[in-house]
Amino acid sequence: MAQERPYQEPTGLNNWYVEAAGAGYLYSLNYEKILYRSTKWGWVGRVGIGYTPMDIAMLNILFLDAKTFMIPFTTSMLYGSRERKEKLEFGGGFTLLAKGIDDRETAYTGVIGFRVIETNKVCFRASYTPIITANGTWFNWFGVSLGMNFSLK
Repeated sequence: MAQERPYQEPTGLNNWYVEAAGAGYLYSLNYEKILYRSTKWGWVGRVGIGYTPMDIAMLNILFLDAKTFMIPFTTSMLYGSRERKEKLEFGGGFTLLAKGIDDRETAYTGVIGFRVIETNKVCFRASYTPIITANGTWFNWFGVSLGMNFSLK
């Protein structure tokens, strides 16, 4: 009875999470779909949304105008055995920064991270997310996420 039970990977093919910083610049609410899963590899796609009501300048590298929507789109490969809750994540995508229909720009993002999905379906992610802005400026950025794995039935 005192021994720990072996890890059982959750069967849900969907994740939702809140990400601080990361591909959504400041924060984003995200939906992620598990597109493929094997014994060692997985493939996921995600979309998110964030909003800033005021002008933001952080760390002298991140500048956002007021009333900007941040919409990250990424796809990643996950590596790790299904018998372990820890996975490595490698991917990329882009973030749409929109202040209106005609006032928008695209920034390209990478993802190198680590994630844990517990048996109780809680999902934690930490990632390095380099961002290349529309004018070619490169900056290093990091993000952390907390969310839940679920099924649609």
